[in-house]
Formats: sequence, C-alpha cells, structure tokens
Amino acid sequence: MRVLESLTREDLRDMNGGHINLDGCGGFHYNGLARSPSLFGLMDFSALNFWLTLIPFLLLLALVNKCIGRDEASRRRNNRYFILLTSLTLLGIASTLTLLIFCLVAIVAYVICRAAEPLQRGRRLILGLLIALLLLPLLYYKYGYFICSNLEPDRDWDTLRHLVIPIGISFYTFQIIGFCIDTLIRRLPVPGFIDYMNFCSFFPQIVAGPIERRDDLLPQVREMKLRPDETSLVQGISYVILGLFFKGCVADNLAANFPGARDVEQQSAYLLWLNNLSFTFRIYFDFAGYGLTAYGLGKCMGIKLRLNFLSPYTSTNVSEFWRRWHTSLTLWFRDYIYFPLGGSRTKRWALNILIVFLISGLWHGANWNFIVWGAVIGITMIIHRIFRKRGHQLPSWAGWLLTFLCTVVIWMFFYEQDFSVIAARMQLMFRSDAYGIHHLAALVSEKEFAYLIAGALPPLLLSLLIIIAEAISQRRYEDPYRIFLNPWIVGLMVFMLTIYTPGVASPFIYFAF
Repeated sequence: MRVLESLTREDLRDMNGGHINLDGCGGFHYNGLARSPSLFGLMDFSALNFWLTLIPFLLLLALVNKCIGRDEASRRRNNRYFILLTSLTLLGIASTLTLLIFCLVAIVAYVICRAAEPLQRGRRLILGLLIALLLLPLLYYKYGYFICSNLEPDRDWDTLRHLVIPIGISFYTFQIIGFCIDTLIRRLPVPGFIDYMNFCSFFPQIVAGPIERRDDLLPQVREMKLRPDETSLVQGISYVILGLFFKGCVADNLAANFPGARDVEQQSAYLLWLNNLSFTFRIYFDFAGYGLTAYGLGKCMGIKLRLNFLSPYTSTNVSEFWRRWHTSLTLWFRDYIYFPLGGSRTKRWALNILIVFLISGLWHGANWNFIVWGAVIGITMIIHRIFRKRGHQLPSWAGWLLTFLCTVVIWMFFYEQDFSVIAARMQLMFRSDAYGIHHLAALVSEKEFAYLIAGALPPLLLSLLIIIAEAISQRRYEDPYRIFLNPWIVGLMVFMLTIYTPGVASPFIYFAF
C-alpha cells in the first residue's frame, strides 16, 4: 500500500495487492478506476450523507416508540428492530456487495452455532470447519489475487485483480469468528437471532471496528434502551466532535497538504522524514478519529464500545505502543492466536510473537510489504522483551523518543510496497552526509518550499500539540481523551471544523481493510 499524496498529484500504487489505492484528493481507486468517496458515504462519519440518513431513522424510531411503544418491553423490542434495520440499510446503500457478504457470513455462523449448541462432543472440529468456511469470502475477495498471482505468476488473474473488496470485511469476519470461538468453546448459549445480528452489525463499529467481543457488546444490545442519561449524551456528542476534529482538521489536512514522495535521487532526507512523519500522524488521527466517533455514537445510544486507541504516540516502549494501538485487534490476536500458541509460557515465545505479527501484517493487506511490516514489528517486540528480561530499561524520555522514531520508520514498510524504494530511502535516511547544511539550503530554495511550509507544517504542529495534550490528560486523568471533553475545547473544535477542513474530505483509511 502506498498512501502518499505528492505535490504533483502523481498516480499512486495499488493498495491491498492491486485492489485499492488512494489519490491525493481522497478518492478510492479500484485498480486504476476511480471511485467517488460517496461510495462509502453511508458508513463514513465525516460525510454529510451519513448524518442525513441516520437522523431521520432515529426520528422515526422516536415516533414509533411514542405511537406503539406503550411499555418498556415494546420500546426495547422496537429499538432492537430499528437499530438492526438502520445498520443493514446503511450497509446496503453504501455497498450492496458488503450487505450480501455480511449477511452470508453472519447467518452461516449463526446457523452452525445453533446446530452445534446441543452437542457434547465434536465442537472443536465443527469450530475449525466453521472458521475455515467463514474465512472463504475474506480469502477470495481480499487475498485471492495475491495468493494466485504468487503461486502462478504467469497466468492472467485479472478477474481476481479487479474484485471490489466488501467494506469492512476483515473487521466483521474477525468479530463473528470471535463470537463463534467464545460460544462453542466456552459452551455459551446462542442468543436470539435479532440480538445476534445487532451484535454483528451495530453500525458505528461494523466497517472499521472496534472488533467487539461477545461478553462486552451482546448484553448491551440485548437490553438496548437508546435512552442515555444527560451526562452520557453530552459526553457522546463530545466524543463525536473530537473524532470528526481528528479526521477533518488533522488527518484530512495532512492528506491534502502532504509534501509528497519524489524519486530517491531527487529526495531530500529532510523531506523524507517529513513524509514519514506526516503519514505517522495521518494514519493515527484518521483511524482514531473513526474510533472516537464510533465510541461517541454508541454512548449517545446507551452503548459502551471499546476505545480503540489510547494515545499510542505517548508510549515509552514498543510493547506499550501496540497495546495502545488498535486495542481491539491486539486483544483479539492475543486471546485467539497468541494464548492458544502458548503465549510467553513456552520456550518458543519469540516464535509465537513473530507468528502473531506476521498474521497481523497479512490482515492489514494482501501484499508482501504488509508481511514484512508485521515481521519488523515482531522483531522489535522480541528485542524489547529480551532487553526487559535482562533488566535493561531506558529513561522514560529516551524510551519515548526511541519508540516514536522506530514507529516513524516502520510505517514506511506499511505504505510503500516497493522494497527497492524502501531500501533506497532507508539508506538515505541514515546517511550522515545527507543532513549537511547545503542539503537543507537546497530544499529551502525550491519553489515548493513555501507551499510545504504553508500547507504541511500547520497540521503537523497541530498533531504535536494534540499528542502533548493526550500525554497531559493521560497523566492527570488516566484517560488520554478526557481533557478534550471540556466544553470550551469542544466549542473550539467545532469552530475549527468550520474553518480548517480541506475542500475535499478523504475516506477513512481503514475502510480499505
């Protein structure tokens, strides 16, 4: 995957093994065919279409409850049916393919879990076969071209290459698999169909997480009241505004004003670090923005979702970073892959860590750069574990600086799929003679430098300011985002959203997964 917007708006490489890439204006491309961001508008919290569709649904729900919801039981029943209808409608309008594949995966899982419920033996075998069955759509749409083109590179695989990946297929597939594992292995009762479908399809989190667990979300959707107290409602709206601020004012401005990637021969080491730093902040504020908006929407409806990010860029070591980054996915891999492999209790703990991050890399995209990206993370985790076992520990400031610099460099393996380019850029970044004053003077003298200063630096400085605020909030409240719930700060974010968003919004990066 390469998500770099250049000064010249040059064409970008495909993402996810030739399936998707992103252009400088935020549009999606399917193998060179541009698709408007409106394709995702009905599940894109930053799009006006989403709110224009959601609000009438909620008003209709309130009207129905007033007319026929004469008691608490009937209101709860109405809420469950209407939230399911809302979720499926949003999925269907955004992408018919996504709706069909989602319903197929969800219903197959439910039917088999229901059929296996009375069995005393053979549950593990059924579970293994069920997981393989549930993974088939994911393997076909997301990994089909990658697998086949590597096994038989001489054959024409254009049919697979031009497949449109269903939105959020990686997220809801993993959530449903987690449900099946918990239900069959722990011998938990299979819930009613409507409750189960609401668990699988709850619209704030279905297409980009968090990947919720049965024990956390299912009891909430079963008792869905959609009548939060005033405090929860105010906090929910504040989180929604915070998420939209992260997305619109920070991530979208980083996307619109990205300094760009040049040929290595023409690249400045200073500009290359700026490129990597821009992407480092963009992917965080983009994905965290979605997660915070989803969290706020859930809170407004009386549903507590998992906070998917916990200020990862304030971490003082790599292990802490990956506990704070995409927490729901990290916990999923820990509980369903790392622990079953033996975790840290076995002599092969290093291999277990490497396996988990290799799978994590492959989950993010069907290309070799994602696998290498996962391997690099796994190796850094193993090195950190060895140093910690030997009693070595850096001062907090040094640990933070080393972790952040490693993260900035490692993200390059995520967005760039050409390994020769990665090697050349790594060589440039770590050459001592690449940082002479004459290199800096040459960069300053270029005509694009004024554009770079005016466009790229403000969102970068805003990113740094937010990271500092998160660190203060974490230290003061043990919650990195609580400081942003202050009414004055919320008002400032609303004002910023009106004056400091780019003309063209870019879809959430993780919609591609």
